[in-house]
Amino acid sequence: MCEFRKFIVTPTGYVAQCPFCHSIEIAYGTSVIHIGFIDWASLNEYLASVRQNCHTAENRKTKNIMLHFGGNGPLQMFLAEEELHEFCDLVDQADSEMNARHLIELFNNC
Repeated sequence: MCEFRKFIVTPTGYVAQCPFCHSIEIAYGTSVIHIGFIDWASLNEYLASVRQNCHTAENRKTKNIMLHFGGNGPLQMFLAEEELHEFCDLVDQADSEMNARHLIELFNNC
């Protein structure tokens, strides 16, 4: 069983990682997503594409953007434009932190 440890915490969610299997847990609002470490880069690419191509509604609070997380389950998140940017910012912060940790690990192993 995973022992997730939070390393990014915001008022709207958090990102945690298991130190043993390196799988990742992303919580945003009322949604929790578990992904394998190997899928992290694909998630970042997908979110960047959605963020760039999202169409804004007249009301920025309308949940008109669907994120579809494939795999074995049909998980979907419906977000408003502001929520999409918050979610992407959370993932971006986590990605920067994970890259920094990886660099530190490389230097420590030298």
